[in-house]
Amino acid sequence: MNARGIRTNFMFNVAGALAPLIIALVTVPIYVSHIGAARYGALSIVWVLLGYFGFLDLGMSRASANALAKHEEARERSSILVTAFAINLALGVAGGLVLYIGGRVFLQYLLDVPPELEGELDSVFPWLACVVPMTLLTGVASGALESRERFLTINALQIAGSIVGQVLPVLCAVLVSPSLSVVVPAAVLARFPLFLLMLAFVIRREGPLSLTSFDRPRAGALLNYGGWISVTNFLAPLIVSLDQLVIGSALGLAAVTYYVVPLNVVLRTQIFAAALSRTLFPRMSRLQGDDARRLTESAIGTLAHGYAVACSVAIVLIGPFMNLWMGPDFAVVAAPIAEILMIGAWINGIAFLPFAHLQGQGRPDIISKYLALELFPFLLVLWLATRHFGIEGSAYAWVARAPVHLLFLLAMMRFEKTRYAQLVLPFGCVMTAFVLVRLVRPGLFESLLIASAFAVSTSAIAFAIDQNIKSLFARLKGEAIALKDAA
Repeated sequence: MNARGIRTNFMFNVAGALAPLIIALVTVPIYVSHIGAARYGALSIVWVLLGYFGFLDLGMSRASANALAKHEEARERSSILVTAFAINLALGVAGGLVLYIGGRVFLQYLLDVPPELEGELDSVFPWLACVVPMTLLTGVASGALESRERFLTINALQIAGSIVGQVLPVLCAVLVSPSLSVVVPAAVLARFPLFLLMLAFVIRREGPLSLTSFDRPRAGALLNYGGWISVTNFLAPLIVSLDQLVIGSALGLAAVTYYVVPLNVVLRTQIFAAALSRTLFPRMSRLQGDDARRLTESAIGTLAHGYAVACSVAIVLIGPFMNLWMGPDFAVVAAPIAEILMIGAWINGIAFLPFAHLQGQGRPDIISKYLALELFPFLLVLWLATRHFGIEGSAYAWVARAPVHLLFLLAMMRFEKTRYAQLVLPFGCVMTAFVLVRLVRPGLFESLLIASAFAVSTSAIAFAIDQNIKSLFARLKGEAIALKDAA
């Protein structure tokens, strides 16, 4: 598939990531206002806990996508899929039982849960246990579609699932009860249609599938690759969400809400990085050596400049946005957190590409070993920063980890040394926006003017320096002229 195919798939993936963001912008204020800060903080921790159980996937989703991208033969693909589905079904059932039995103990002893929420939290674990096998099987199905670059199908299904999955719980909170014993079951039931549709599409495209296609040697190969992925899948979300756990333990559940809302907004801006990484992963798996490295290097330069436009504008506008979205009392605490975190978001966004490159080239072990080494030093810094400087200290600790992480991944993929310079200018744009906002503290009108200036200047820099962005603008201009002539 040519570069146009990459652009098309990238847009599909961006659309698939934008839809949940738009829905969240509407639903989060309703959530917080109806269920309260403590409940929302508890709900955030519950989803974090559920995310940890993604490590039970043992990397089968990524391993199957990587293996399937290298095979076109129906028999080979059937063997890979059946083997991966069987492994994940067994792991999902086992993981659901562990979550049901051990989850409530984890929350009871780790967090300061208000007495009035203890009964509500106890009631959600049977429902959460059902999510684990559904999530693991959906992951393999998604990997199968990604291996064929069927991103339109994947994102159409995920958009539909996001609409139902986010709107139904809010409706239940407003119309039935704000209790977690109502909201969480509604969220779980909303996932079920997406699960069935994803399986139906894969079986229709790859079928017929037979249990006799299960291959023990192939299972060993998938588990060998996926084992390192599973370590990453456990450590990466743990490191990303440690700040929430530390804040909940040191400052209380209400403080988690003031941190997690801006954090979620900031992380949502990484949809462009995630979409590009997801789009390129099948090709990173098929290509070898210098060809794969050149593809990744080119994409890093484009992402660095393009994402700098979004981050610099977001830093300027995040304060007025939070004020209008969540109210001035909430924004006075949350907006400075979001400004800090946006710096780390740009750095972490760039890291998506060398991360995917190493996994695509069959070296997921490098990432897992680094995350294991990084965990405890980061936890120490995070704990000290939170205890001494509150939630802003947590934000600065989160940002400080990002450049070390990125530089390690770039070194491991043997990023061309002369290309490091291409990261300096876009990072300078992001930091300039941050320093300016901290010094001036502009109002809404001034923020709009400054954001417009940053949008124009950073876009002009990206257009002047990056060839991929320049060619994209040229293509869009050509298509616009063609449409005008046709009219």
